[in-house]
Amino acid sequence: MEATTKHTHWHLNKGDFFWELASEKEEFVGLSIKRNLKKNQSIFLEEDPGDSAFYLENGEVKIFRISTCGKESIVFIRHPGEMFGLAEAISNKNRACNAQTLTHCTLYEIKRRELELLLSRHYSLAKRVMEVMGKRLRYLGEQVENLMVCDVTTRLLKLLIYLSYTSALDSDVLNDPITVSTHLTQEKMAEMIGSCQQTVSETLKQLEQDGIINISKKEITLLNPGEIMARLYF
Repeated sequence: MEATTKHTHWHLNKGDFFWELASEKEEFVGLSIKRNLKKNQSIFLEEDPGDSAFYLENGEVKIFRISTCGKESIVFIRHPGEMFGLAEAISNKNRACNAQTLTHCTLYEIKRRELELLLSRHYSLAKRVMEVMGKRLRYLGEQVENLMVCDVTTRLLKLLIYLSYTSALDSDVLNDPITVSTHLTQEKMAEMIGSCQQTVSETLKQLEQDGIINISKKEITLLNPGEIMARLYF
């Protein structure tokens, strides 16, 4: 770990937890510990004490569980600008999931006591926490519904929209192509939507043939994200 240094300017996009809360972020960083982590490094394990929360400055983190048969199930992918570990830190519960870096990451860890102090000082920040946790509950509910009523193509498109969420919020025109920022393999994507790697591979190829996405190396580009969202949600 390394001590934090004081910053006076932050580049915050619309998907950032501290969007329009730059002074609150400044105070948050001052109460936090900065951590630089390597790829595939564990952040916390299931049943660890949930005594802190994390703000991801750079990189990607997967939140996952391990089944009794040893299979990994990814619940969330956290991107730059997102907080994670909030629920346990606020409720003083043990970790419900595991967290591991997918890339080199820079994050800030804040202990429960400092987090509670910060939230007590700033109603706007406490409100943001409630909004974020509410959205995540709705997302998990949608995932259960998707598995019950949606076909693989729909589930996969919804996952790609979720993975490109931050870029979409920071885009002025949703008709412009957006590249999905992810280091997930097709196998991991399949786990997230309750399918298999072969089906995901075939579905991605069909979506590319239909002109909905473009696949290049390890990147997937949504050619018209606004049209995809309209197709899925309206």
